[in-house]
Amino acid sequence: MAEERRKVEARIKKLLKELSVAQQCSLSEISHFGYTLSFVRQTPEGKLAVVQLGDASITIDEEGEIDHNSSIKIRD
Repeated sequence: MAEERRKVEARIKKLLKELSVAQQCSLSEISHFGYTLSFVRQTPEGKLAVVQLGDASITIDEEGEIDHNSSIKIRD
């Protein structure tokens, strides 16, 4: 179990390096509510951080703007 947790933490650290400073700040603000970074998607507008809490997904654009009503599709 500890090994699994280390793998998850390593993956998240790698993803955090891809984020802009603004995205990192926004993520820090919402992580207090339990949201975790799931993945980073490259879009024509820039990198988009996808953050999840249970079944709820939100996105953070490169400017650090949080979209609670994102239309992003997430596969199961």
